[in-house]
Amino acid sequence: MKITKFRYVSIFLIVVMVVASIWSIVLASSVSDSFANEIKIGRGSTPAMATTNVVINGGIQLAPCYTPSGAGWTKIADTLVRNIAGAYNATIAKDIYCDGDDTAGGNCILWTDGAGAPTTVCIATDANVYGNLLWDRKDLSATKAWGPANAILAGDIGGTHTTNTVGNGGTAIGTYKWLERYYTSAVGTYLAMDGCKAKGLGWRLPNILELDSIRDQAKGVAPYSRLPNIVSNSYWSSSEFSGANPFHLNFNGGSVSSLAKSTAFYVRCVRGY
Repeated sequence: MKITKFRYVSIFLIVVMVVASIWSIVLASSVSDSFANEIKIGRGSTPAMATTNVVINGGIQLAPCYTPSGAGWTKIADTLVRNIAGAYNATIAKDIYCDGDDTAGGNCILWTDGAGAPTTVCIATDANVYGNLLWDRKDLSATKAWGPANAILAGDIGGTHTTNTVGNGGTAIGTYKWLERYYTSAVGTYLAMDGCKAKGLGWRLPNILELDSIRDQAKGVAPYSRLPNIVSNSYWSSSEFSGANPFHLNFNGGSVSSLAKSTAFYVRCVRGY
């Protein structure tokens, strides 16, 4: 039986629609990120690289390189922080560089001590950028609750921490979970993380190891960080202590503890892998 031209066109359109539908499902599912190979401070052990982007487990793509605004980087301070690659309380010297200003805002990096002022830096890939992180120069405009009391991490797991300790009291964080950077729950579930994500692609709440990496080990007075605009108060991490309580770091004394998810604390966002 002869197939008309009209039938050929109809079959072609059906095939196109099916392919488009499958592709949209693939794209939607790729937004979720399990961080199965995450280690210590939050870097993947084998991040896949594209020409211009860091691809996180085949999903979200982050441009790895950042060019500072305005006059470029300005050295803010020397800082002595925890050496996240070493034993607990081992320290390493870093330089803090920031662009922008305290009024308009900007971003900061912890840079290899004495390596000289950077120009364009490649967050997530540059060995000089401590923790592969770009830090917001300012807190979010208002304190945020971590989430509702019943915001139990289930499908939104970013991974579990290696056995480790943080804070000036050596709080054990063990294999506790942290919230996935690109979680799949509806907006309004994890409020502190929502605030960071609203800043744009790649911005998120730091996990407790990342937050501990800006705690200065030599500063004798509060707040215990030399990053601009850190206040002597508690900041949320994305890490859980339990189903009801996440970890927070208090820069008034450098201690790490946990409190109810509905508590409103300060939030400092990071960007990077």
